[in-house]
Amino acid sequence: MENADLAKFIRKDILKMATYSPSPYLLDLEKKYKCSENNIIKADQGENPYGSPITVRTALIRAKNTFNRYPDPEYKKLRQVISKYVGVGTEHIMVGSGSDELLDLVLRMVIDEGDEIISCPPTYGMYPVLIGLNKGKNVCIQRNADYTLRVDEILKKISNKTKAILICSPNNPTGNTVTEPEIRKLLNTGKLILVDEAYFEFSNKTFIPLCREYNNLIILRSLSKWAGLAGLRLGYVIMSPIFINEIMKIKLPFNVNLAAEIGGAAALNDFHSIQKKNKKIISERERIYNSLNKLTSLTVYPSEANFLFIKINGSLSKMKDYLEQNRIFSRYYEEENSLRLTIGKSEQNDKIISCFKNVKEYKSCYDSKE
Repeated sequence: MENADLAKFIRKDILKMATYSPSPYLLDLEKKYKCSENNIIKADQGENPYGSPITVRTALIRAKNTFNRYPDPEYKKLRQVISKYVGVGTEHIMVGSGSDELLDLVLRMVIDEGDEIISCPPTYGMYPVLIGLNKGKNVCIQRNADYTLRVDEILKKISNKTKAILICSPNNPTGNTVTEPEIRKLLNTGKLILVDEAYFEFSNKTFIPLCREYNNLIILRSLSKWAGLAGLRLGYVIMSPIFINEIMKIKLPFNVNLAAEIGGAAALNDFHSIQKKNKKIISERERIYNSLNKLTSLTVYPSEANFLFIKINGSLSKMKDYLEQNRIFSRYYEEENSLRLTIGKSEQNDKIISCFKNVKEYKSCYDSKE
């Protein structure tokens, strides 16, 4: 059989689907630029520059002789630790291999073919991918110029085909949060409201207390960012026990590996010491914002996440080339002529600030837009 004939076995909607483009892998960058990790500032994936805490590494070393065993498929101990952290009962909690997997499962659980999910770009790029994979239709309500929600437009767009509204707060990539009155307006529609709080620990603003009032609210969380566990892949969802019982039917039996289960529990139990480092990230975020906000070549937006969203008042591709020549790697958004810059350690941020201030030396990146 010719390779071309294999396409007939693939779902037609998948053949037409745009590919999600992740950031380049660190080892590939080291190979391409013939340098070590220490010479690269990887500010493109929201990773914690301080790495995983020693308590996590110690817990994994202690448990090394148990990795030949399967984990508990219900993850009861981990859910108990999360319950203590978030203040809701374990019957409201399930864990997954990152919040991406949990969003996929939630959408698989609720979407009938042709159902509409409302999202608000610019936002996380995996939303349309997961909606499409689960046979839903992604209805986009573009944000305002300052990237706040157009709540009235969302309300107008709701129809009998609308199954859920998907909101990221703090929003990826713009870093701004949604207000409680806005979320209440959406909840009062009776539609499912999915709030992605992957960056909550950098804003300290959550809608979990509203779960006591609204059983149509679903909260997604991650340990990738604040806890430095991106490589272990661990997230959790908070929602009605009715939904938890149903998602148990469709998740893989051991969807979270044992290392992630152990490391996640250790991180949550060590939250206060980890948060001390995250306060450094927040402080550095404000320092970079205050420095770059003075430059006419940039428009820097206030952020409540571990990154800054920066509009380039000129050529985005030239800015990308310039930063990459300085071994600074960011996430780029061509539609917004913008980039998202993850906050690093102080010495890394010094270099970032210096590069942006000296951008005139590189062919006037801001002279023209393409």
